[in-house]
Amino acid sequence: MVGNRRAVLILTLVFVLLLLLVPNSYSAESDDNEELFEFLSSESPANAKLFDFLSNVVRLDLTKYGVVPPEVVPPGFEGLGPLEFYKKISEHASTLPPPNFTLPDQFGGLVEEESSSFDFEYNGTNFGTMCIFYNGHMNTLKLYYYGEEDFVYAEPQPPDILSRAKLILQRYQTFFQKNYAKDAPYLLPMLDILNSVDDLTPLEITEGNVTFQVTEDKNETRIKWIYTEGGIIMNRKRVDIDFRHGAFESFHDTWGLYNVSGLSEISSEEAFQIALEAANDCTLRIGYENGTIKTVKVPDLSNAVYQDSFSMLPFRYQESQIPSRIERDPLTLYPYWQFWFYFNESIAGDDGVQVGVWGDTGEIIYCSGFGYYGTWPPTEQDTPSQPPDDQPSEEQSHPNPDDQLPEEQSQLTPHDQPVEEQNQLDSDYQNPEEEKQPKALNPSTIAIVASLAAVPIISISAIALSRKNRHK
Repeated sequence: MVGNRRAVLILTLVFVLLLLLVPNSYSAESDDNEELFEFLSSESPANAKLFDFLSNVVRLDLTKYGVVPPEVVPPGFEGLGPLEFYKKISEHASTLPPPNFTLPDQFGGLVEEESSSFDFEYNGTNFGTMCIFYNGHMNTLKLYYYGEEDFVYAEPQPPDILSRAKLILQRYQTFFQKNYAKDAPYLLPMLDILNSVDDLTPLEITEGNVTFQVTEDKNETRIKWIYTEGGIIMNRKRVDIDFRHGAFESFHDTWGLYNVSGLSEISSEEAFQIALEAANDCTLRIGYENGTIKTVKVPDLSNAVYQDSFSMLPFRYQESQIPSRIERDPLTLYPYWQFWFYFNESIAGDDGVQVGVWGDTGEIIYCSGFGYYGTWPPTEQDTPSQPPDDQPSEEQSHPNPDDQLPEEQSQLTPHDQPVEEQNQLDSDYQNPEEEKQPKALNPSTIAIVASLAAVPIISISAIALSRKNRHK
């Protein structure tokens, strides 16, 4: 009997000790996480805004999550804990000259770009982030899931995507006012539209200057609010939220980044005639192995099969473009007509002539030959041979590349064709004669180079990116 009592007493003491140790262990871990978040926030306003958005808009409980250093680190950074690792990164970066942002060429030096990217871990579950800021404003946030999409939230979440989207948009208003010290009136009609629908089945409606789109693809739901004027949907100026398996996946806001110059001053027929005249005057250049170059006049294209597209696109300076007689702004959307006239057979390696026309002035942007990927020749079903309607939409002849992967694009896409968007990180259209560059470096190379030769935020972002790429 005494032995049994003693055994019960020992078990009780062990149980009590476990109850005392677990909270203390959690408290110490939580304190470490808080110290790390405070340090990273003090290093960069971009980091502070990222953590604020995750905590107060998405409502993740970051007190539970720790920031995970990358698996591949530069020499001398091995074996460090998260706080020591990022402090050492900061110490190294402090020896480098400022600034801690870049000036992307496509914006003509008018936009400061910062990035903030981290991996987070709690109780064996992981997720990563990639966040881009333009002039201090969050442009894009993407969450990468590593395994189960089981997030820890600071409060219970609504069971349906519609309710979650409403809360995110409402909290984003508060986030916007807090971080940018101004209101975001463009969000109000977006909330009104969201409050007017009963569910998020695929749909498209336009209210005023906002087109509301809901699309579904397997387990993903995308909600878009796109600026619309005169029936033209301008995808560059929009807000969207993506969900995957009902959980938040990404956020994108370029509404305040771009202005709109005005719609096309020329009709579709006028644009067609301008483009056709330029195409018929075009000459192609043939290079030979001995170094000589021969010019070839294109045949009459008046009855040629052609494709057309109308978009509202920002100005991007390219040396091969014909200068405009008016000053153009890389943060303004302009009316932009594009035409592709097809030869009956390939000439000098080209399959046709492509022409760009500014819709506000009727000026030629470019006129050159283009090559072609896909089945040849194009069919009349896919390539109309009559001038387009006078009331085009921005996606009249070509699906929006933002909503499809490259391998899903039509077989009838000219390979040098400028496109409106490549992805949600605001990739810009390529000039027809622009040489294509490699799209990615080895992630480990990026990590090492960024750690040793970049400023604090770029160093942290690039290293975190290497981990995400390996888990994608």
